[in-house]
Amino acid sequence: MKAVSPVREQLLEHTLVLLGTRGYNGFSYRDLAELVGVKTSSIHYYFPTKEDLALAAVQAYAANIGEIMRGMDVNGPLKEQVEKYLALWRKNLGTGRVCLCGMLAAEATSLPQNVLAALQAFYSMHEAWITQRLERAVADKGVQLPAPPSVYAMTILGALQSGLISARLFGKPCRLDAASAMLRSAVTPESGKQQAAPADAVLS
Repeated sequence: MKAVSPVREQLLEHTLVLLGTRGYNGFSYRDLAELVGVKTSSIHYYFPTKEDLALAAVQAYAANIGEIMRGMDVNGPLKEQVEKYLALWRKNLGTGRVCLCGMLAAEATSLPQNVLAALQAFYSMHEAWITQRLERAVADKGVQLPAPPSVYAMTILGALQSGLISARLFGKPCRLDAASAMLRSAVTPESGKQQAAPADAVLS
């Protein structure tokens, strides 16, 4: 197996932070070079274009989150799964970062097509995960939803993304709580009024 360069890893790590705080158009290779302590030519060696860099960052971000989500047994306790999932969204509250893919989605009209496709895949992954849990809640607990599971899943995901942005805007983590309550009450109605669980996973 080919070893991964530590410089490449550092470039991706800092890119994840820059994309999550400033977005695609909010930083340059010069900004990244200063953070890592390399010349811009070194960045071009690993990522010839900013498009290449952004795509690699989105793919790494999605792979990290996807691994955690796939590790949640769809047949396990719904309440436990929901809290683990919501912990992903709470991890970066107060850091100035939001969901990298949510940040980039706001810049959709200026992004390369392959980056857009990667973002769409990320959203679809979350919608499918939420839909599965909603469908199980309906089948096992007779939960009544205001819309079909797949449609309501899109609503919940949109609320979570907006909740993170709103929390950063107002500097109040509780701005994410309303969106979290939507998912809790839909999947485990008896826990809908509980406080948000501490974050113990990563959305980074």
